[in-house]
Amino acid sequence: MGCGVSRAHQFMTYSVEKPDLTENNQGQTTVRRNVKYKDEFLMIPQPGITTLQEMLKNSVAKYGNQPCLGKYEGDNYKFMSYHQVNEEAINLGNGMSNLSLIREVQEYKHYKLKLIGVFSKNRREWMILDWANILYGYTMVPFYDTLGPDAIPFILDQTNIETMFISGDSTKSLLQCKEKYKLKNLVLFDPLSEQQIFELKNKGYQLFKFEEVIENGKKSNIQLAQVLPTSIFTLCYTSGTTGNPKGVMISHDNIISSIASTLQTDAKIDSTDVHISYLPLPHIMERWLILNLLFSGASIGFYRGDPNLLKEDIQKLRPTIFASVPRLYNKFYDGIKAKINEVTGFKKQLAERAIRVKLENLRLEAKYTSALYDKAFQGVRDLFGGRCRLMVTGSAPIRQEVIDFLKIAACCPILEGYGQTESLLSFSTAVWDPMSGHVGGPAANTEFKLVDVPEMNYTSLDIIDGIKAPRGEICLRGPSVFKGYYKDPEKTAEVIDAAGWLHTGDIGLITENGGVKIIDRKKNIFKLQQGEYIAPEKIEAIYNGVQGVTETFIYGDSLQSQIVAIIVPQKEFVEKYAAEKQIQGDFQHLCNNPDIINFFKKNINDYGRANKLNSLEIAKLIYLEPQPLQTFGCLTSTLKLQRHLAKKVFANQIEQLYKNQA
Repeated sequence: MGCGVSRAHQFMTYSVEKPDLTENNQGQTTVRRNVKYKDEFLMIPQPGITTLQEMLKNSVAKYGNQPCLGKYEGDNYKFMSYHQVNEEAINLGNGMSNLSLIREVQEYKHYKLKLIGVFSKNRREWMILDWANILYGYTMVPFYDTLGPDAIPFILDQTNIETMFISGDSTKSLLQCKEKYKLKNLVLFDPLSEQQIFELKNKGYQLFKFEEVIENGKKSNIQLAQVLPTSIFTLCYTSGTTGNPKGVMISHDNIISSIASTLQTDAKIDSTDVHISYLPLPHIMERWLILNLLFSGASIGFYRGDPNLLKEDIQKLRPTIFASVPRLYNKFYDGIKAKINEVTGFKKQLAERAIRVKLENLRLEAKYTSALYDKAFQGVRDLFGGRCRLMVTGSAPIRQEVIDFLKIAACCPILEGYGQTESLLSFSTAVWDPMSGHVGGPAANTEFKLVDVPEMNYTSLDIIDGIKAPRGEICLRGPSVFKGYYKDPEKTAEVIDAAGWLHTGDIGLITENGGVKIIDRKKNIFKLQQGEYIAPEKIEAIYNGVQGVTETFIYGDSLQSQIVAIIVPQKEFVEKYAAEKQIQGDFQHLCNNPDIINFFKKNINDYGRANKLNSLEIAKLIYLEPQPLQTFGCLTSTLKLQRHLAKKVFANQIEQLYKNQA
């Protein structure tokens, strides 16, 4: 993979048009598909594998004695084989049945779901439970701390879960919930203190040890469930952006078709690969990746749960595949560049030349390695364990200078992917492509189109610098699109139309080679660099309640880790405060005064926390605008904020705030 390609590959194509006479192309582009699968979707990875249950059976038969799931024990990683994991999962499933931990069947539409919760950081036991659920037809509902104290009871109420597998540190969040609803059984991954046990039992929970459930399962042999392709594999709750979270119903055939499509990408996963799992398993990206690895017989080692030990975990495991999100890649980038800047003399000249030459080769020929200059980056390769052959990034966009530098410094490709919880992998880049800053072409199980968004001036007929550049909302269709939001048909109908198109809310541009570049967001939500969604309207409503604030515009950039707040302050309030503090100047100058800006920051922080805003929703980057927003023409006739216009109006201020951030 790292041998590079010729310049001719620059002109390869990601997608082709698929004219569809049933589609009305007015106000939208023609439907496009993967260039290799333009006539039919790729549905399964191989004959006989239509469910995850069939997939795991196949992997055990094929890779039985090979290392499967690893855990840090003693001073290194120790692995259970595919046979051992499968046996433990069978015993766990038997024990869950014997102890009546799974009894209630939730019926929704034509689905009959046996739901079970899990609340823990990544660990081997988490995936053994997932494996058992696949074999016995149970549907996993993952919980995680960033859902917030209000969301956890909401999910418990909506799902009527009776049993949850839980780690010791996650019991704290559970105890903070006022209502437990039907949840009564907790299966503990970790030993607890006497005080923890007392508090949980006092709240009415029945406690079981994970190991005890497995031992109990050895007493019997329950028949595996009949799992269908349409059976629901998981309810993946998205962290709510406006109101309560939504339970995304993902089926076995959703995942299976996505695994089949991944085989057609340049990832080329095989049984020699090793992966370190530290990205949160409740988010679909990491779980999807692990299932791909299990199909191919690869090995997965789990970090120890402490981000401060991740570097050491990587050195011990030495992964061949490394997946991350832009926020962490940015940290690697900053750290590596800082070390290079410390070098002086001949070594600095050599490093600068190596960077310059390798970047030229990357951008001209998609070449990742150099017999002459790779030695200059051995320290970077060692940072990732020394044998990483492929990196993956997703969740949010990544800056071009960051990804290009890491490609030449790590001496391996970095594939950029795009997908949502509702669609799994939808787009990915290719090794042959020398250009970064886009998400590549559609997966082999996906077709897409762009629909005009006239209110934002994005259309399928757009021309930029004399070149056709169709723009619009990305709509997806294919076997990986989710089955709907659990018990929420209204929200489902908002995103999936009558023709089966998933409306993503993301604005895309079709590149010359048939790829897609994400350029904007249609809905009034956005992601920060951490991959967390922000709902600006909710934040603005709270900020407008802060003393001295009359109007607010919240902006966030997915390449940045903080939000920006454009605040229109109340003139009399500012002038009174300035007089008390003996600050001189007219209103314009007062709005630029650091002491007054810091005063508003403190008020916003105090009021925001009192109104349960999290740290990402409390702005540290604030610009005080003396003129009302209506002055700039970015409000509608009904005084609603037009965000795309406000973004243009305050572009310079936003840029300056991000540039000057600490």
